[in-house]
Amino acid sequence: MTYLASALLSFTIAIPLVVALARVHKIRASYFPFMVLLLLAFTTELASEISLRLTQENTIINNIYTLLEPAVILWQFYAWGFLRRRKGLLIVLSSLCFITWTVENIAFQRLETDFCSASVFVNSLIIAFLCINEINALIASYSGHLFRNARFLICLALMIMSIYSLITEGTLLIDPDNAVVSTRIFNIYSFTNAFVNIVYAIAVFLIPVRDDYYFSRRFKA
Repeated sequence: MTYLASALLSFTIAIPLVVALARVHKIRASYFPFMVLLLLAFTTELASEISLRLTQENTIINNIYTLLEPAVILWQFYAWGFLRRRKGLLIVLSSLCFITWTVENIAFQRLETDFCSASVFVNSLIIAFLCINEINALIASYSGHLFRNARFLICLALMIMSIYSLITEGTLLIDPDNAVVSTRIFNIYSFTNAFVNIVYAIAVFLIPVRDDYYFSRRFKA
């Protein structure tokens, strides 16, 4: 795959972000962390692209994103209620993500030299667990069409990326010097990431309008 094709696939994150910005004034507050996640992902892609062009390196940017991403996702599950009712679990998961990242990047001084595979693996395991739990709860309680439910689509997309990351990072941790495998993983990731971004866009479009939106519009009219 060419560099241009990979970059274009990565920037498909702009699609759900544009949809989110168009709807941000009327969606429910419980989805606000997801809007932040989209903005964070787009900012990271942009900063990474600029850094690659200027310095041929983007390791630090990606490693910092690995620290911030799980924090925002945990915030999202807190906003949805699961972690709000289990604050002890929230503390444990947050601490696990932070300690793993700190040990790998600060204690072993890998922040500027290597991508933090162990942190990605731990983060992905936690996110997959949260998504599976949320999907199971929706299956048990939601009476509508699940593929028209924004929360279900967001969890499905996050789970796809998490499971893919578990497989790839696990493979790279076991055999980090296999260039053929690394190239194939990178190519598959680009298409998987683009697919997930399209699912995000559909999910943003389906996010419920906040309860007072139509009332406030009528009042202003």
